[in-house]
Amino acid sequence: MNLNASIYAKNREKLSLTNKRVNQILVCTIISYEKILAKGVVFDYSKRGKIKPEDFLRNRLVDDYLESELSLIDIGTEYFTINKEVSEEYTSLVDIQLHNDPIDIHIVDKALKNSWGKTTKPYFAIECKRLGSISDYINDTKKFTERSYTRLRLPYEGQLGFIENTNWNHKTVRDKINNNLSSNSDIETTKKLEFYTIREKFDGSYHSVHKKKDKTPFSVFHLFFDYSKIVLS
Repeated sequence: MNLNASIYAKNREKLSLTNKRVNQILVCTIISYEKILAKGVVFDYSKRGKIKPEDFLRNRLVDDYLESELSLIDIGTEYFTINKEVSEEYTSLVDIQLHNDPIDIHIVDKALKNSWGKTTKPYFAIECKRLGSISDYINDTKKFTERSYTRLRLPYEGQLGFIENTNWNHKTVRDKINNNLSSNSDIETTKKLEFYTIREKFDGSYHSVHKKKDKTPFSVFHLFFDYSKIVLS
């Protein structure tokens, strides 16, 4: 095996493991949503205090369910550390300046340290949006195209959309996003949202591929959760 082939094989193995770990995180996120539905949980915005509705939904998902689900993976070893609103630095590909990036759901995967390098701290980011405005959701994808992250952000992005409109479902949202991407000159898309199986019987998961301003490709995993019957305004 020549040097280039060896490097390619090593990177392929590294990305394969990373993809597997990211899928585990996404499965836990979906299981958390399924438990919310099974328990008949209702999110009453009148009880959110001064917390923004979007943050309130994220907090309940992470604090009440997702953190516990992640702890069940690889029992006995603290592989995942999950936090909310953690800031990571990035260099803007627009103004070439250093900026702070507040991340909705920030998950450090300690199990990937050996594959990516023991001095690294690999993390996976999930951005959350209430799907009242498709343009707001798309704007998160646009942000990814304009940023080069300082620390090791795993080469996949996560986007989570809370559907509160009773006239919408995940297919409605997918079509609206894809229509936007078709004419969006700010985002170079090589593959629009296509259904991607993450967990059996859950059909609100999609995958898309885009390019950053420096032509580096990146993938996005999209999860759409129907909250239209469990949110009280």
